[in-house]
Amino acid sequence: MKDYDIKIKKAEEVTIYGTDNDTIVVPSKVKFDTDRDQADIDIEGVAKALVGIPPEAAHIELFIEDAVLNLKGISFERMEIDGEGKLTISLEDVDGSIDINMIKGTAELIVPSGFAFATRCEGKNNVIDCQVPLTEGAKNVIELNGKNSTLTIRS
Repeated sequence: MKDYDIKIKKAEEVTIYGTDNDTIVVPSKVKFDTDRDQADIDIEGVAKALVGIPPEAAHIELFIEDAVLNLKGISFERMEIDGEGKLTISLEDVDGSIDINMIKGTAELIVPSGFAFATRCEGKNNVIDCQVPLTEGAKNVIELNGKNSTLTIRS
């Protein structure tokens, strides 16, 4: 599988990591559907959600609300984070472009030292406060979409 659609409701902390093999790891309280190259994963009622997917993905779409999100040991062509409320996103050994989509939300993105990326701000009344150096022409693009939202990027 290369595409993952993950919806996590009411979790305080979410960790998505790359597995060592071609396996998918999900909590026991999950609705899981697969169709060809796509997996739909719905998780609700778990305070700390741990999700493992193969370390190389094409597209990951994630819905979360008011949570801490840890991304570890994974690469993707593109990840879309549809968030609500306040998000804290931490990257560790991650490679790929990330779109953060929010309406009236705030997000804090914590990047590791030496992470090469560029930013793009789309939508209406959105602000990106980048407190680390950008890399002109980097293949990893952090994009903020939506309306009336703020993204702070720090290391």
